[in-house]
Amino acid sequence: MQRCASARRCGACLARAGRAEWGGRPSHSRETPMQAPRLSLALLCLLAAGAAMPAPGDQPVPPLVPSTQKSEVKTQTASLPARGLFDGDKLSADGRQRLAELVLDALGLQVEVALLVPTGPWKIDGSNRDERALTPGRLESVKRFLADRGVDPKHIFVESRIDQKLAEPRLDVQIVGRPQQD
Repeated sequence: MQRCASARRCGACLARAGRAEWGGRPSHSRETPMQAPRLSLALLCLLAAGAAMPAPGDQPVPPLVPSTQKSEVKTQTASLPARGLFDGDKLSADGRQRLAELVLDALGLQVEVALLVPTGPWKIDGSNRDERALTPGRLESVKRFLADRGVDPKHIFVESRIDQKLAEPRLDVQIVGRPQQD
């Protein structure tokens, strides 16, 4: 009765040792010479079949289906000269009127973003006061004005742009939104 070299450790040989079909030869012994060529032939067939299939990158990509939901984003923009827009750090009557026109143009929009962009040199009133200290208060008054008119304060952003080429200070206000669904 032959056993494989690992008969002490091989559970399959020990389990078959008591059965009649075992025949004294383990299934994984080196005495079955035809098993290796059969496996290599099967492996070659699988590799040949895989080579005939196109690679994933070789297949054409189907075109994307266009979205059925149309993006109707509307933008209202106003570029206002900063002189005369403020009295100190508060909005002047003329400034409130100009911003009210912009808000009226944006009626019916669900505002996603309101962008305040002060550009140019912000020396507006020509006084000796520190202009740098007034600018945050001025921008805060514009934010408060827009919030009082229904724009969510979380959607109001300020982006300062310093442009030395501009001689006159400006305040650009941009309101972006979608038409409200009633």
